[in-house]
Amino acid sequence: MKRRMIVCDLDGTLLNSSGLVSERTRVAVHRARSAGHVFAIATARPVRDTRHVAVALGNETVAVCGNGSITFDFVRDEVVDYHPLAETHVAEALAVLRGRLPGVRLGAECRLELVLEDSFELPPALSRSARRVPRLEEAIDRHNVGKLMVQLEGTARHYYEGVRRILAGCEVTISADVFCEVMRAGVTKAAALEVMAGRLGFAGDDVIAFGDMPNDLPMLTWAGTAVAVANAHPAVLASADEVTASNDDDGVAAWLERLTGHH
Repeated sequence: MKRRMIVCDLDGTLLNSSGLVSERTRVAVHRARSAGHVFAIATARPVRDTRHVAVALGNETVAVCGNGSITFDFVRDEVVDYHPLAETHVAEALAVLRGRLPGVRLGAECRLELVLEDSFELPPALSRSARRVPRLEEAIDRHNVGKLMVQLEGTARHYYEGVRRILAGCEVTISADVFCEVMRAGVTKAAALEVMAGRLGFAGDDVIAFGDMPNDLPMLTWAGTAVAVANAHPAVLASADEVTASNDDDGVAAWLERLTGHH
């Protein structure tokens, strides 16, 4: 059996709706690794909110976090790559967002720290590690921002195009329906994974990727095999090579069980 690099998004894909790794999933990942495959995480989450998943999976994990802005090796407990926004882009983006989008709520991932304005609304599972501040501009180190988070009233898919238009020089995407994410131009899960794959001796064709949201599309397009979970966004379902069961029905585990002959 050919060795594969298996790459998996977390929220809505590997994790169930409670934000947890099921026992079936844990066993399936362990068996895939035991069969010689490499398993990696690719998530919009910051490193701090990815660690408990890496631990649940046995900690033998390299993870692309922050939508590709930071790659972290949980085996060595160190940052492998970091691609922050240029300081001038951060200053300009904040000024434009404040000026053009009244009532905007902002957050930022600064290397290993998540900083959110008091008004920024996030589920506890995604914000428990955050430092809360009244106003982002006064609280962050502007040369160390990997990702800006932009929130308005309503769902992110309704205001995504507006944010993308006013921040044309940046990478803008959605991984959850409650905010948009802004990274340095060219920073995506796919770009970070391509570097990781090269280091590990894999080509894109050797990669199996699992995802559910628009921020997964570059990764799914790049990977040799793109698998969507049944609960995925319509654009992801349309672009996938295969569709597995939903995240709450252990779709990733079911697919890996077939790969390793344990179904």
